[in-house]
Amino acid sequence: MALFLRLRVSAYVICEDDDGRVLLSRWIGYDDGPQWSLAGGGLDPVEHPQEGAVRELFEETGYACELDALIGVDAEHFVSDRHVPDGYDGVDVHAVRIFYRGHVTGGELTPEVGGTSDLAAWLSREELAHLPAVPGVKLGLAMYDDGDGVPVAPREPNPPVPDGVRVEHRVAAYGRGPDGDAVGGLLEHGADPAEAIRAAFGEQRDLDVTVGRPRAATSSVHLSEDETSACWIIRLDYDVRRSSSGRPG
Repeated sequence: MALFLRLRVSAYVICEDDDGRVLLSRWIGYDDGPQWSLAGGGLDPVEHPQEGAVRELFEETGYACELDALIGVDAEHFVSDRHVPDGYDGVDVHAVRIFYRGHVTGGELTPEVGGTSDLAAWLSREELAHLPAVPGVKLGLAMYDDGDGVPVAPREPNPPVPDGVRVEHRVAAYGRGPDGDAVGGLLEHGADPAEAIRAAFGEQRDLDVTVGRPRAATSSVHLSEDETSACWIIRLDYDVRRSSSGRPG
């Protein structure tokens, strides 16, 4: 079976109001109907995750926001039968989701029109428990409840690439130990970032490590010398610590 390889990096923001309600958008869904989702979605080409998270929240809810912290990253590898290009039997999807905690700074509740969502609302946890929701909602809220995360500062958008430049999209994952050394590299398609870091420490340092929560998600664009192509890399950095065994298992 011929599968088309697709890397999708997305970014989401969790905002709560003074009553503890969560800002959500309703994804229009497929055959199983609409489902509630965290505000967010796929990054545009060469977009930084922070920039994409803020843009997506505005498009889906009408609110401007500021990001407070990076709270987690999730990766999933699966085969899909949707949006299959001609000549392929399916899509081999590597989905990387980046989650932020944020707060609303302006705007007013306004559902998206003509996009992938059709409603926006502030919902309590109790209300949400009785409504159809995508798995990412439960996953993101668990990260939100698990601590403050790593603070993030506003940043300037990545500069756009010239028209006609082919963009290759990659994800890299690195672990940083107490000594400050960063170990890791570009991920193979479908690889889990934490598992790839653990394997890299075993191969490059002969160490067995435990990979903690992500400490940073950054983005860089590297233009080729002839300016006909560019490599857009989303870099995920994690804290690691040595496991009790000290050596790979």
